[in-house]
Amino acid sequence: MTTSVPVIVISGFSLTNRLLLYASIATAPVALMDGIGSHIPINAGFLGFTIYQQYLFYLATKQRQLHALCMLPQCLNSMYAVSYLAGVSAGNRWLSGALCVGTAAVLIINNVTAWTAYLMDLPEGYGVYHFFFFGWRTLSSKWRPLFLLWSVGDSIVTLGYITQSVYIATWTPTVSEEVDGDEDSNLKWWKDTSLIWSSAVGMLPFFPFVLWIELIVYKNHIVSETDTISVYLFIVQIALLITPCIYSLLRGKPSSKDDKLWEELTKL
Repeated sequence: MTTSVPVIVISGFSLTNRLLLYASIATAPVALMDGIGSHIPINAGFLGFTIYQQYLFYLATKQRQLHALCMLPQCLNSMYAVSYLAGVSAGNRWLSGALCVGTAAVLIINNVTAWTAYLMDLPEGYGVYHFFFFGWRTLSSKWRPLFLLWSVGDSIVTLGYITQSVYIATWTPTVSEEVDGDEDSNLKWWKDTSLIWSSAVGMLPFFPFVLWIELIVYKNHIVSETDTISVYLFIVQIALLITPCIYSLLRGKPSSKDDKLWEELTKL
């Protein structure tokens, strides 16, 4: 029977934290495009925010503090993976390679979290937790195969994400060389304007996941305190992301008179 008593879970999953998570997903295209041609770790803040969020979820899973949120790891993994893949983008092979190794490790940890929640946390919710699946459902043993298939699928997709991260790590340095050598490149235009069009592109495919998460939080009366560290990490993430876009748009294309000086400055 549904209860109206609030259920307090681990901090870091409040409405504020969830909105920041969704905003982070929406800015994934910005991170991907900004990494092209960049030889500094501007995506460090982007990955840092996402990894910290997943770390909190991992701890909650191990300590069985998720309540109905134990039905979310597979869903969140699909959303987090986009952030990780976008964060691999960099202008040189050493940086992109390091980001790729870190991304692969975190993707594996996320999958372990999903299996831990399935094996340890999910059975505690039989007859108690509610979720939306073509109507409101109450979690029971008969729904266990659904989450088993989702967990298996998450493991398979994780391997695909790792493969994609390797591809991105090798692709972006090559593209960076082309963009650096061509100020009129179409890709450069998409990169400079990514802050404008990224929200729709980044969020639209994941709207069903966002809706499912919010319905579970609402129906199970989940309450969580805001984690301030996540807020600060998000601010750093956005600051690092928008700086290259704004700088590139404001400076425009250097005049022929200043070409030589500009080339010397960009080598520093």
